[in-house]
Amino acid sequence: MLGIWRSEMERIWNRKSTILLYIAFVLIVIANIWSLKITDTMRFRFGEGIVAVNNLNLPWLMMSEVSLFLITAMLPILYVDQLSGDIHSGAYRLYVLRPYRRFQFWLGKLLALSVTTIFFTGTTLLIGVFAGWMLFPNSATFFKYGSTLPSTSTEAVSYTLAFYLLLTLVCLAKLMLSSVVCLFISRPLFAFIAILALSMFLYPIFKPLVVLMDPFQQILLALRVDGSFKFWMCLGVTVLLCSIVSFTRWQKKVI
Repeated sequence: MLGIWRSEMERIWNRKSTILLYIAFVLIVIANIWSLKITDTMRFRFGEGIVAVNNLNLPWLMMSEVSLFLITAMLPILYVDQLSGDIHSGAYRLYVLRPYRRFQFWLGKLLALSVTTIFFTGTTLLIGVFAGWMLFPNSATFFKYGSTLPSTSTEAVSYTLAFYLLLTLVCLAKLMLSSVVCLFISRPLFAFIAILALSMFLYPIFKPLVVLMDPFQQILLALRVDGSFKFWMCLGVTVLLCSIVSFTRWQKKVI
């Protein structure tokens, strides 16, 4: 199993498309930070007003637009390239000849994509922390989302880490949703369009499912006790159902 995971990690990062996607994402993060540096303020997209940006809140404030682009475009492009792309090209016909159980190949691919996803979000966190301390005003306090009480720098660390942990979990939920779509639609372009359309379709059905398309506000609400139940319910149900459908479909799929 470890051999499959290593092989999949090498295949993911040996592709020029993955490297180019990663570089493009890093440039988007840097451009977004620079746009915040120009004014040292950020306007919330949901009408909450304007907040001053400092070294303590930059790492999560900058994700307002970045998280939207990450989960709507960047990661789905990566996922369909690795999942639908391999299925459509017929690569799995050779992979499954190796002496492993069939489900292990799909599990290895998903684990490799999960680690790659963590690499994307982890890089964003490091860039945000570094830029916050180097480019923005140093502050001893900050305000959590929706709070009027100042929080300390120690709380800023736990708050930021919690934000990125939830963001990573949302990205992994999007991975599982993408895996289901890719098993039913093998052409990468059509699979990407289907993932985008499905994410847009689920939102009107149950509003908290907007987390699969625009997770920023939902994550911040989840960090408050009164807003966490719906978030965890949506995330848990999505991962559970998509995992069942994904592995069931993979076991029966003719490749």
